Amino acid sequence: MDSAPGSGSPHFHLRGGELCCEGVALPSLVEQFGSPLYVYSAATVRERVARLRAAFGERAHLCYAVKANPNLHLLRLLHDLGCGFDLVSGGELERLRAASLPTARSVFAGVGKEPWEIDAAVAAGILFFNVESPHELPLLAAAGARGGRAVQVALRLNPDVDAGTHAYISTGKDENKFGVAIDRAGAIVDAIVADPWLELVGYHVHLGSQLQTAAPYAAALARVTAFVDQDPRRAEGVRYYDLGGGFGIGYGRGEELDVEAVAQAVQPQLAARGWTPVIEPGRYLLGDAGILVTTVLGEKAQGKARFLLVDAAMNDLLRPALYQAEHPIVAVAPRADADEVEVDVVGPVCETSDFLGRGRRLPRCRAGDLLAVLAAGAYGASMASNYNTRRRPAEVLVDGDQVRRIRRRETFAQLFENEVEA
Repeated sequence: MDSAPGSGSPHFHLRGGELCCEGVALPSLVEQFGSPLYVYSAATVRERVARLRAAFGERAHLCYAVKANPNLHLLRLLHDLGCGFDLVSGGELERLRAASLPTARSVFAGVGKEPWEIDAAVAAGILFFNVESPHELPLLAAAGARGGRAVQVALRLNPDVDAGTHAYISTGKDENKFGVAIDRAGAIVDAIVADPWLELVGYHVHLGSQLQTAAPYAAALARVTAFVDQDPRRAEGVRYYDLGGGFGIGYGRGEELDVEAVAQAVQPQLAARGWTPVIEPGRYLLGDAGILVTTVLGEKAQGKARFLLVDAAMNDLLRPALYQAEHPIVAVAPRADADEVEVDVVGPVCETSDFLGRGRRLPRCRAGDLLAVLAAGAYGASMASNYNTRRRPAEVLVDGDQVRRIRRRETFAQLFENEVEA
């Protein structure tokens, strides 16, 4: 069996001339569940969790970033593998409840937490809040007073570290909205320490997405520890260091991050201070574990461009249009005698930005052929929309030779039901 070219997971591989997910051929899934279709590999998720656990050790808290892919079945799988959760909305907290999952190992971040979200998370007994703005403190303290116990918080510091990533997914620089600049953070620590309904238990940083080296993580920790060492009160009671996520996977022009190198860069300092690492992987766990399968509708030449028209669109996978993300695209059942041609793979949505890939070398395709967009398991289905009144794809989870549909494709009636006058 040969791995699919460009895939970051060996569990998407060619067998008998067809692309498979683990033990299941993709054409059979499309025949059963329709196209476009999201397909996930359970084995890939397990391997990624095991890799992080081996790097960071058993004491580390692995808090899966729910925003990457909030499917209830995937959340249950990750919980079974020992993960807690990184939440950024009250709706994500409700997803844990809907999945009947515990909330005690969850952390709650977000630059604009609403009062009801804070109250709900306090009532749920989460591990701690990541505080991003001073205006949150009285809201958190009031929620603690109503609940009768101090609320555990970690202060999210903005270390002004350039992670060398796309501007839209950078979060740790001065011009980003996230966290508190270190030169302003001392007063916020003082306010937390002085409030009987707040307990400072850690510090949090998150530098952005698709980081490819350990250097930014080391630089951020150095700035945080320098800040903490300026005043003993900044270290008192601190037991967690949340280094965020952003671990890069190897697609487009990127390379997979060496997570062992990240652990080696931060673990000695954390151990010396007695701080437990908290990590918030999202894309790293699910990105390479999922693909989007789409069907060719036809082709079209226009000027110097050749377009391959498919039934998946920017509403199904927004990342190429939003971030200029370059997902690998491969033929599901390539014909040995097919010439390669350079094409723009585009969808039916009425936008020039509706493309899945530009300038791709692919075997010449016919209507009805299948393509697979790789590394689409994170921020694919979770960012999908009903733009152009399109139904979002179904999702299936493959585990060996077992297949489970974990999300039905919507019906048109479901799209309209909230618009009916009561």
